[in-house]
Amino acid sequence: MPPAALLVIACALLGLAAAPAALLITRRLLPDIELGHVRWHARAGAIANGVLFGAMAWRFGWSWVLPAYLFLCAAGFVLSRIDLQHKLLPNRLVVPTLGIGLGLLLMDAGMNQRWGNLLVAVIGCAATFVIYLILAVISPRGMGMGDVKLSAPLGLYLGYLSIGHLILGIALGFIVGAVTSVLLVTGGFAGRKTAVPFGPSMFAGCLLAVLWAAEVGRILLPTVFPR
Repeated sequence: MPPAALLVIACALLGLAAAPAALLITRRLLPDIELGHVRWHARAGAIANGVLFGAMAWRFGWSWVLPAYLFLCAAGFVLSRIDLQHKLLPNRLVVPTLGIGLGLLLMDAGMNQRWGNLLVAVIGCAATFVIYLILAVISPRGMGMGDVKLSAPLGLYLGYLSIGHLILGIALGFIVGAVTSVLLVTGGFAGRKTAVPFGPSMFAGCLLAVLWAAEVGRILLPTVFPR
């Protein structure tokens, strides 16, 4: 079996184990937050996390940057679950996600001399945070401060890849959020004034940009991602 395939399989299995481990760590960090079933079985969440780990291995291969994006998947899995259940993105998880993510990206930048990427990542982190903060001030009912804080680590990860990834990831977050809201309303699962957690949509938009920026970007942002 090719080494690339072995890496994908190994990371997928790691993702299956990482999901319950991440929830266990979260329960210890946040003992006051109940992490029961949201609306899907915990096993399905672990499988989804395994798929994401495998997809990241397929995307980045054997590289120093792979651990950073595997960590992004694990952190996003936990944060999305909490947001779905409690409509909350706790500082005690968001801040370490930013700090650990920066450390892992710094490792890749040091090993591969990608200091320009790291600079764009830090700028993207700050810029995304400011953009979301402005949106939260303008429309506090549509954007919570948890979403604003989550935008910082997502902007960091997207900016490390390129400015195009950053722009596309932000746009996809809003598109996924809008589509999700429409489906929930038309399906009778939510009313038009029901507050729908936005964190999972932000995370999904980030993942789509990380994994398929070229394919999706050519459709949504052809000037940024030319054929």
